[in-house]
Amino acid sequence: MNRLLYVLLISALTILGFTMFQHKDLGFISFSFADFTFETNLIVFISAALSTLFVILLLNKSLQLIKNTFIYFGEKRTKRLAEKARLSLSQGLIEYAEGRFEQAEKILLQQIKYSDNRLLSYLSAARAAQQLGAHERRDDYLRKAHLEAPAADVAIGLTKAELQLAHNQNEQALATLTQLNKLSKNHTYVLTLLANTYRHLQDWDNLEKILSDLKKFGKLSAPSFLSFEISVCNGQLTSLSKNRNSNELIKFWKNTPHHLKALPDIVEHYARQLIICDAAGEAEQVLRLYLNKNWQESGIILYSELDVMIDNKQLEMAERWLKDHQHNAWLLLALGKMCMSHSLWGKARNYLEASIAINPMPENYLKLARLLEEHMVEPTAAQEYYRQGLHLLAGDYGMEILEKNANDFERETPQLKIVKI
Repeated sequence: MNRLLYVLLISALTILGFTMFQHKDLGFISFSFADFTFETNLIVFISAALSTLFVILLLNKSLQLIKNTFIYFGEKRTKRLAEKARLSLSQGLIEYAEGRFEQAEKILLQQIKYSDNRLLSYLSAARAAQQLGAHERRDDYLRKAHLEAPAADVAIGLTKAELQLAHNQNEQALATLTQLNKLSKNHTYVLTLLANTYRHLQDWDNLEKILSDLKKFGKLSAPSFLSFEISVCNGQLTSLSKNRNSNELIKFWKNTPHHLKALPDIVEHYARQLIICDAAGEAEQVLRLYLNKNWQESGIILYSELDVMIDNKQLEMAERWLKDHQHNAWLLLALGKMCMSHSLWGKARNYLEASIAINPMPENYLKLARLLEEHMVEPTAAQEYYRQGLHLLAGDYGMEILEKNANDFERETPQLKIVKI
C-alpha cells in the first residue's frame, strides 16, 4: 500500500513538473516569518521537500535496523542465560538428590535471576539449606519464593511446614499448617500434616475436632485413619487419668464408639489408666469381659499383673480359659494370684508351679516363694525359689533351665483340674 502511494505521488509530481517545464512556468513560492522572507520556485521547493523526506525515511530505517540488531543480540543473550539457568536448576537438583547439599544450594542460586522457574529454584534451595541446618537461609529462600509467586501460597506453605516438621519445629509447623488450613479449606495433604502435628504435640482435643474432615477429605486408608482414632482415644484417656478420678474415665468409656472398644490397644490402655486411678477392680472386669470374647496375649499379660479381690464366679470364669490355654504361663500366673486372694493356697501353688514350668519369670518365682514362705510354712523351698528368681532376674538362667525344651515343659506341667469352690 505504501509503495503504491509513493508511486502515485512521484507520478503526480513528475506530470506536474513536466507540464510546468513545457509552459516555462516554474511557479513561485514565498514564505515570510517575522522579518525573514524565503522565496523560491516550486521545483526547488519540491526537490528540497523530497530530499528531506528521503533523509527522514533513511534515518528511520537506519534506527530501525540498529534497534533490531540490538534486539536480536539481546534475545540471543537472554536465551543463552535462560539455558544456563535451566542447566543450573537441573544440576542443582541432581546435586541435592545425591546428597551434596552445599553444592546444590550454591548451584541452584547461580543463574536464578535469569531462570523462568524461580519458584522451584528457591524451594529447592530452601530444602538444601534445611539439610545444612541453615534455617535462617531456608526461611529467606521461602520468603523470596513467595515474592516470586504470590499465588503459590499453598505450595510454599507446605514446603515450609514439611521443613519445620523435619527440624522438630512442631509449634511453628502447627502455626503454618493452621494458616494453610484456613487458606485452603479441606486440602488433603494439609489436613494429613495437621493431624500428624497434633498427634506429635499430643493435642488430642484439636485432633479430635478435625477427625471428621480428615475422614472425608484426607483420603487415608482405613488402617491409617483408625490409627488416628486410636491415638485420640488413648491420648484422652491418659489425660483423664492424670486427675486420678476413675469416674471421669468410666464416663468417657461409656461414650467411646463401639468399634474402638473392640480394639485390644484401647481396651488395654483403658485398663492401665484405671489401674493408675486405683480402680484395679474395674480394670479386672473390663479385661475379663474382653478376654471372654477376644483372646489376646497382651491382654492376659496385663491381666496377670493385677492384684485384686474377686468373687468365686469371677474366678470360675477365668478358669474356663484353661480349656483352650492350659499352657499359657501368664494365665496360670494370673490364676495363681487370684487363688491367693481367696486363700486357696494349694490351687495357687499348683498354678504357679505350672506357670514356672512353662515360662520361668521373676514374678512367678516371687509369688510362689512368698506363698511357700508366708502361707505354707516351707521356708527351704521358698528360699530355693527366691534364689532361682534372682538368678533369672540377673540373667543367669542356669544350665538346667536353658537345656529344657518345650516337651520338657509340657511333660512337667501339672495336669490342672479345676475344682469349684
